[in-house]
Amino acid sequence: MNLFTLIIFMVIIGAAIGAITNAIAIRMLFRPYDPKYIGKWKLPFTPGLIPKRRGELARQIGKTVEEHLLTPESIERKLNEPDFRREVTVMLQKEAKPLLAADQTVAELLEKLQFKEAEQKTERWIESWIDNKYNRIKSFYLHQTVRESLPAEWLDTAQDKIPDISRYILTKGIDYFSGFEGKWRVKKMTDDFLAEWGKLGSMLQMILGNTSLEEKIQPEIIKFLSSPGTKDLLNTLLQKEWEKLLDWKWEDVLKQFSDEKALAKGKNLVLRQLDLPSLFQKPVAHFLQPFEEKITEEVIPTLVEKAGSIIASRIPAVMQKLRIGDIVREQVENFSLQRLEQIVLDISRRELKMITLLGGLLGGAIGLIQGLIVGLL
Repeated sequence: MNLFTLIIFMVIIGAAIGAITNAIAIRMLFRPYDPKYIGKWKLPFTPGLIPKRRGELARQIGKTVEEHLLTPESIERKLNEPDFRREVTVMLQKEAKPLLAADQTVAELLEKLQFKEAEQKTERWIESWIDNKYNRIKSFYLHQTVRESLPAEWLDTAQDKIPDISRYILTKGIDYFSGFEGKWRVKKMTDDFLAEWGKLGSMLQMILGNTSLEEKIQPEIIKFLSSPGTKDLLNTLLQKEWEKLLDWKWEDVLKQFSDEKALAKGKNLVLRQLDLPSLFQKPVAHFLQPFEEKITEEVIPTLVEKAGSIIASRIPAVMQKLRIGDIVREQVENFSLQRLEQIVLDISRRELKMITLLGGLLGGAIGLIQGLIVGLL
């Protein structure tokens, strides 16, 4: 065998040995998956490196992801990026537009969101809210006087209205006794009076002659009601009664009427005014469309800004609770070895091929050197 042939042969053998050795070494990273035995003797290098160290590999990957990749700082930085917030805002604005123009009723939307019997629950909540508010106010003011509990401006305003109330009462009294019904009432009262007095009443009627007693009394009643002295008297009476009322405690006031009945009527009035059945049957768009521009252009961007800041500030605590490293470790440990091998190969296939080729090149170079040494000797 001449020198050239020997060198070529040695290069080919060296390259083959180098490439095959590296290929086997790469293969032994994953294979075999399980330990192999000859009798009771376990073959060395079984199982492969990654199957043997899968638990440690999973822990290290989890630790790396938690400490260097998916860190609170990186997530917080992402949440605070203007571009990210702008993308979220645009997405929410697009999602909001169909909802703002939705034809479905409020009841249908709530049913879709798993809020069962929303109308009945809302009515019960309103009644309960009114009850609670009333009971709190009642318990707070029950042992206070009217004067202590009402604002001084209200009391002054009410007191200033007393002359107007007197004037109103007297005006209505004059109108009443000037009319037919008032005349009839005076006649009935005088007839009852005369009948009650018997003969004395008859004598009085004879003295009056053709003039009836009510014709004498009615002008005097109107004259009395029109008198300034009557107005002053009524003002004084109302003022005294008002002063007495101001010193009443609310528990005394409530004894004068059934507050439970008043409360029930108040609740019925509120519910009638709200008209919940009609509200729940109206389309969602009826309530939202008038505010569509404000919601999309102001509310959503503000909400994204504030929610983003709040979430970003809570990220360290959330990440600590999530234990990202443990999640990654568990996922890696649950991978099948075939799946894990495929992931590594997909990531580093080109590099592994280059390692195999490098082994071939080194083997070929070593074969060349050996061939030259043998030829020279």
